[in-house]
Amino acid sequence: MPSFYQACAIDYPNGNPHLGHAFEKIGADCQARFKRLKGFDVFFSTGVDENSLNVARTAAAAGLDAREFIDSMSPRFAALWEHLDVSASAFIRTTEPRHHQAAQEFFRRAQARGDIYSDRYEGWYCLSCENYYAEDELVEGVCPIHRRAPEWLAEENYFFALTRYQERLRTHFLDNPDFVIPRSRYNEMLALIEGGLKDFSVSRHRADWGIPTPDDPDHVIYVWFDALINYATVVGFTSDDEAFRRWWPCDAQVIGKDILRFHAIYWPAMLWSCGLEPPAKIVSHGFIDMAGEKLSKSRGNVIDPYDVTEYYGVDPLRYYLLREMRFLLDGSFRRETLHSRYNHDLGNDLGNLLNRCVAMISRYCDGVLPPPGEAADEDAELQSAARSAWSDAERHYAAWEFSEALESAWRFIAAANRYVDQTQPFRLARDPAAGARVGTILYHLADCLRQIAVLVYPAMPGVGERISSQLGCPGPGQVSWDESARWSTISPGNPVPGGRPLFPRLDMLD
Repeated sequence: MPSFYQACAIDYPNGNPHLGHAFEKIGADCQARFKRLKGFDVFFSTGVDENSLNVARTAAAAGLDAREFIDSMSPRFAALWEHLDVSASAFIRTTEPRHHQAAQEFFRRAQARGDIYSDRYEGWYCLSCENYYAEDELVEGVCPIHRRAPEWLAEENYFFALTRYQERLRTHFLDNPDFVIPRSRYNEMLALIEGGLKDFSVSRHRADWGIPTPDDPDHVIYVWFDALINYATVVGFTSDDEAFRRWWPCDAQVIGKDILRFHAIYWPAMLWSCGLEPPAKIVSHGFIDMAGEKLSKSRGNVIDPYDVTEYYGVDPLRYYLLREMRFLLDGSFRRETLHSRYNHDLGNDLGNLLNRCVAMISRYCDGVLPPPGEAADEDAELQSAARSAWSDAERHYAAWEFSEALESAWRFIAAANRYVDQTQPFRLARDPAAGARVGTILYHLADCLRQIAVLVYPAMPGVGERISSQLGCPGPGQVSWDESARWSTISPGNPVPGGRPLFPRLDMLD
C-alpha cells in the first residue's frame, strides 16, 4: 500500500482555537480522507507549538506558569479536531521529551555542518508571530500580520547560514514548479529567493521558556527553528527509525500563507543541513476573513466553531467552509451564506433527494431495493452524469480544489433530481403495468445516492455514512473510490431502512 504523509501547521495554544484554525484542519482532513479512499496508507499530523515566548507571556498575564497554562490550553485544540471529525493520526506537543531530543539533534547536525554560528542580532521582533522584521518590512511601523508594534531586540544569538542554500533553493524551485501551491505563492517565494536571502537567528538569549541549545544553556532554540522540526519528530526522527524511514519525506505540508516563508525557504534549507530531503509539496491555504479582516485572536474577531456546530452541525460547517471558500484562496465567512447553503444545498438538493428515494422504495417496493430492468435514454444520461462527476471530483480533490470537487458532486445531485422530475416514478406507480420501470428508476436513483455518499465523504464523512446507512449499503470507509465509481453496484433485494431527514429545515438565527 502506498504511503502519504501530510502535516498541518502546529498552532499556538495562547487562546482558544477558532474558525481559522478549523479551516486548515478540515481542508487537510478532506485530503486525507480522499487519499484513504484512493488506497493510500495515510499519516496525518496536527499539534501545538508550545515553546513560544508569546505563550509564556500569556500564561504570566493569567497568573499561571507556562506549563500549567499549556496543559490547560493544548487539549482544547485536540478536542476541537475530534469534534470536527478531523481524522488525524497524531497530535504532537512541542514540549514532549521526544521533540526536545529531535530539536537538539537537528541543531547539533546543522552546527556540525558549519551552518550555525554565533553573532549579534539587532532588529525588530513581533512577539505575536515570533518573527524578525527588517525596517522596510513593517507597515507604518507595525507588524504586517498582527498590526502591532514590534519590539527592538539587541542580543547575542546563534544564526543559521541560510545564504549558503540560496542557489540550491532557487534550483529546487525551478526544478519543482509544483513545490508550492497555489502558483501565486510559488512565485512570491521564488521572488524572495532571487531577491537575496539573509541568515536568520535560531536562538534567544537568556529566555526562560523553550528548548535549550545543545551545550549552551544561556540560549534557547528560536521557536520557529524548533517548531518546524515537529514535522520530523512526529514520524520518528531520533525516536523511531523504522517509522521515520516509512514516512519521510513529507508528501504535503498544509500551512497558512502568513507562515509560508518559514516552510518554503527556511525549512528545506534546514533539512538539507541535517542531511534530509524536503517535503514534496507545500500547500498554502488562504485566510477566512470577517468584514475584510483576517480572523485573529489578536484582533478579537474570532468565531468559535462550537457556536456554529451547535446549531447547524459539524458536517454542514465542513461543507460550508470547503464549498463556499476556495481552500487555496482567501474567503469571507458570512452566516447568511452558511444558512443558505444549509437549507438549499444540503436540505433541498441532497436531503430531499434521499428522502424521496427511500420513501418511494418504502411505498412502492415494500422497503426492498428492486432489481433494474431494461435501460432507457434517461438512465443512460444519468450514467453519463455520474462518469463526469467521478472524473471531475477526483481531479479536483487531488489538486486541493475542494470547492470545485463539491461542485462536481452537486452537478450530479442536480442530474439525479432532474432524473426524478423527468421519469416521475410517483406517477408511473399508479399504472400496474409500469412496475418494472418504476423499479428500474428507483434502483438507479438509489445507486446514484450510493455514489454521492462517497463523492461527498471527504468533506462530510458523517453525511456519507448516514446516506449509506439509510440505503442499507456499505459505507464509504468500506469501499474504495475506484470501486464506488462503478455503475449499478448497489445490491438489489436488500432492505432500504431509511431514517430521519439528514438536514431538517432551520430558521435563521437573529
